[in-house]
Amino acid sequence: MYLEQLINTLKNKGAYKIVFLGDSITSAEWVHPNWRDAVEYVLKIELSEKLNDWNLPSWGIRCINSGFDGATTRDWLSKIKTDVLDYKPDMVIVMGTINDMNLKIPSDETKNNIEQLLNALTSNVTSVIYSTDLVTNNNDYNQKYQEYLSKVTSLFPRNNILFINMYEEFKKLDLNKFFTFESIGNDVVGIKQGDLDFIHPNQLGNAYIAKIILDKVFNIKFDPEKYIQENNEGKMFPNY
Repeated sequence: MYLEQLINTLKNKGAYKIVFLGDSITSAEWVHPNWRDAVEYVLKIELSEKLNDWNLPSWGIRCINSGFDGATTRDWLSKIKTDVLDYKPDMVIVMGTINDMNLKIPSDETKNNIEQLLNALTSNVTSVIYSTDLVTNNNDYNQKYQEYLSKVTSLFPRNNILFINMYEEFKKLDLNKFFTFESIGNDVVGIKQGDLDFIHPNQLGNAYIAKIILDKVFNIKFDPEKYIQENNEGKMFPNY
C-alpha cells in the first residue's frame, strides 16, 4: 500500500518527502551507511526500475533527518512543527522513546506525549509509521525499558498508523553481531569510555533496521548481509 502511494504521489507531484523523527538511533550521524541511508538508496533504486526512469525517484524522493541525539518525547513535541510538519511530508517514520526512561520522564507522560504526537501527525500527514526502540545488548537495561515499551504498545493498533515493534523484531537476531562499537562514554546510562556500546548498533545492525522498515512499510526485500558486504568492498551501487 505505501509503495503504491509513493509511486502515485511521485507521478502526480514529482516529489515525495519522508521525514525520520527520533533520537540518536534515527539521527545516526555516528555510523555510515546507516538505516536511513539504506532506505533512501533502496527506494530510489526500486522506483527507478519500476518507473523505468532514474530521474523521477532520484530527484523526487527527499528524505529528511529529524533525528536528535538524546531527544525525548517532550523534545519531539517541541520540534514537530519546525522539524516535521513545516516540511509538508508525505510520510513520517518515528522511532524511539528510550531516552524518556534515561532522563526519568514518567512512563505515563511518555504515553501521553506519543498520543499527542500521533494525533498531530495523522491530522497533517498521509502516511505515519511508528516504531519502538530496538532491544539492546544488555538484559538489565532491557528489563528497565519494559515499563515504557508496554505503555507505547498499548496505544496500538491505531487507525491510519503502521506500528512496528522493532524491539521484538530485533530480539530474534544475533545481537552480538550488531553491538560492537567502543563507547566514547555515556554517563546517563552508565557506559564508561572504552566500554561496549550496547545501545547503538553498527553498520550491519543499521542494515537490519532498514530490512525491517523496507519489508513492513514498502514490501521490499532487502539482504542486509549482502548490502554491507558489497558496500565494504567499495562497490558504487551495492546489491541487496
